[in-house]
Amino acid sequence: MSGRARVVVVGGGVAGLAAARALAARFEVVLLESQDRVGGKLVTAEFRGRPLDVGPDNFITRNDAAVRLCREIGLADELLAPATSRAAVYARGRPRPLPAGLVLGVPTDLRALRRSGVVGTAATLRTALDLVLPRSRATVALAGSLRGGDAGEAYGDPTVHEVLVPRIGRAAVAALVDPLLGGINAGDCSRLSLRASAPQLASAAAGARSVVRALRGRAPATPGPAGAATPAAPLFLGLRGGIESLATGLRRACEQAGVTVRTSCEVTGVELAPTGAGPSWTVRFGGGQVLADGLVLAVPATSAGRLLADAAPEIALECATISYSGVATVTLAWPEASVPRALARLLDPAPDAPGDHPALPGSGVLVPRATGGIVTAATFTSTKWPRSARPGEVVVRVSAGCDGDGRALELDDGELVDAVRAELAALLGITDAPLDRLVWRWPASFPQYESGHLARSARIAALAGALPGLALAGAAYDGIGIPACIAGGERAGASVGGRIGR
Repeated sequence: MSGRARVVVVGGGVAGLAAARALAARFEVVLLESQDRVGGKLVTAEFRGRPLDVGPDNFITRNDAAVRLCREIGLADELLAPATSRAAVYARGRPRPLPAGLVLGVPTDLRALRRSGVVGTAATLRTALDLVLPRSRATVALAGSLRGGDAGEAYGDPTVHEVLVPRIGRAAVAALVDPLLGGINAGDCSRLSLRASAPQLASAAAGARSVVRALRGRAPATPGPAGAATPAAPLFLGLRGGIESLATGLRRACEQAGVTVRTSCEVTGVELAPTGAGPSWTVRFGGGQVLADGLVLAVPATSAGRLLADAAPEIALECATISYSGVATVTLAWPEASVPRALARLLDPAPDAPGDHPALPGSGVLVPRATGGIVTAATFTSTKWPRSARPGEVVVRVSAGCDGDGRALELDDGELVDAVRAELAALLGITDAPLDRLVWRWPASFPQYESGHLARSARIAALAGALPGLALAGAAYDGIGIPACIAGGERAGASVGGRIGR
């Protein structure tokens, strides 16, 4: 050991990198990553000579952790807003622009909902009943659960459906909330905890007599057909060279701060030393081991549980109860002429300049689970990120699969492409053979924040805090978005540093 205490960070995703950077000023830090690269899901591939994000392609700015970090590590000039934020949803037989005033799928502008045609008249009237119905049991329970402690536990942890279906109706939830909120989590909103998966929505709905009224004013400003309402700052940002630039820049910042980064180094076990026996942890990997005073496990909960099975069996059992879903992405390219002209009119019925708007207006189309297909969303990458497409071509990145539907991961690449093309033909009317394709698979990549998740995460944090220099970080506990993982990694670093600092 050197003169400084040593901390080992297992996992080189964005949470692990953030933890390592936070610790580097005070400790000797070693980061171990099983893959041959860092960044986890932050992957930018090359597609037809252009950068293409095959995992997340942007991050939300409402939580400023990612923007702040980009500025701190010299990526401020690389920040890039999507060229468009308008999206559509496949509803009642065709793609329809999302109505204005949505908050994670909950409509707050009932006139816009009616005009959109996303749901019929009866469903719109059912949504309007939220304005006059008495408080529901679920919103009362939600308010009680937010109080925390034993009192909060007594109220349970209502799911998205339990809170929203009694308020705005099943049809609006299926058409809007499920594809938006469910799509973000690759999950099933009938099982997802509202508090865990959408905390801002939960805080507004808690105890509210009307969820629609409670959310009014919280909807982000979105450009209308003539670009009328422009937000003061982008709600989402990406990076000019692709989202992997964040991982590359963060690794560089870590190494400049003295962090030792070892890739292709799979950790096979961790052992906790007896109290007072020197370094607290022994971290074993293929061909060696390292002793550490502190340990941050920034790996999926399943991996953390496996590593801690002997050293911390209670944590391992809790981690084992966190389930995961997997998805695949299929990216396809066509000449612009392959896109039916009628599709642009459906997606953007009142364009600013009818003569030169994109062949695929907007950022993409969401697909509700009720369609029964494997496609959950089609991102119009060539419109959203023009840097990712050649002139005269359209690029569409399709997400396939979600919790409870593993068909996309079971098909081989050819079968998956054929299935996606068949569904896109029905969804968008694009029937031509693509110029190129790229398949990327993300098995067991989305932790499911089912009812009870926040209490489980709290128990894991408390159990880890009772052990010398241990913390867990990552999407399994702290939120699935990039900013949430960065903030969680930094908190884990601070927690470990505060307990072993000397």
